[in-house]
Amino acid sequence: MDLHIQCKALTKYYSGIKALNGFDLELNVNQPIGIVGPNGAGKSTLFAILSGFIKPTSGEVRIMGATPNSPTIKGKLSLLPQDTAMFKGIDVFSQLKHYARLQNLNKQQAIKEVEHVLSLVQASSFAKQFPETLSFGQRKRVMLAQSLIGKPELILMDEPTSGLDPIAATEVRSLLRQLGNEYSVIISSHNLAEIEDICSDIVIMNKGKLVTHSSLSELTRSSQCFSLMLENTSDVHLSEVLKELSGISKIENDKNDMKSWLIYYDDSSAEQLQIKILTKLSEHNIAVSELKKGKALADEILEVIKNDN
Repeated sequence: MDLHIQCKALTKYYSGIKALNGFDLELNVNQPIGIVGPNGAGKSTLFAILSGFIKPTSGEVRIMGATPNSPTIKGKLSLLPQDTAMFKGIDVFSQLKHYARLQNLNKQQAIKEVEHVLSLVQASSFAKQFPETLSFGQRKRVMLAQSLIGKPELILMDEPTSGLDPIAATEVRSLLRQLGNEYSVIISSHNLAEIEDICSDIVIMNKGKLVTHSSLSELTRSSQCFSLMLENTSDVHLSEVLKELSGISKIENDKNDMKSWLIYYDDSSAEQLQIKILTKLSEHNIAVSELKKGKALADEILEVIKNDN
């Protein structure tokens, strides 16, 4: 079976600037994968090349064994861009039906497919409305429905919840989690909470290169520390509260927030130490919101990128 994505020494120049710089990546997408990196890392350029919108300056790229824009992958690859314009004065259902017909579905097949994808994204209730009458969140659902037409083998999603209010973003993320069980999805996002919520694997890019490809669990659990979040601000430094516990090597504030702490430990049993920490905090009436092994995702990504520079 061909890899979903295969990039070899991929390079893209824009007026002498390297947006991609010898980028290498091989992916088989079985669960949602997130692509992250700072601004200028090359994420948008990578998506544009994979989608066939632009050509690389050099290097090789294959999508399911074929080049982008190859007739052999027509209907197998779909893109949900960050911002997409829809035709005014044409109802949602008609626009999606036209798109389905472009995928070689006959009229009845197109109608059935549009009804199906609108149902999947919970957008059937406004299918007969014009796009200009919809909220931003509703339009996002419509574009998500379009990306699902024909059940593509791979869907690229660029900032799928960008611009949405918190409620709409939560609803879309819930949809994406459900769709991730049926579709192969790659999500590019600056929202790390979203990546952590939806994805199982993560690809980190920086300066046009691949930094690492790892499972989220491996990445966030790689550090020998606990991330502790308290329900209320602590009046004392936790080193005073936990000083009697053996196995702890260092305790520090995470981002100078007295609710958020990093507790580093030596080779002690993490599970046993975790229980002891919770017990000791309870004895001092310190309420815990969360205690998990490893650093927060943002901290791990920053450390990985820093070590790569």
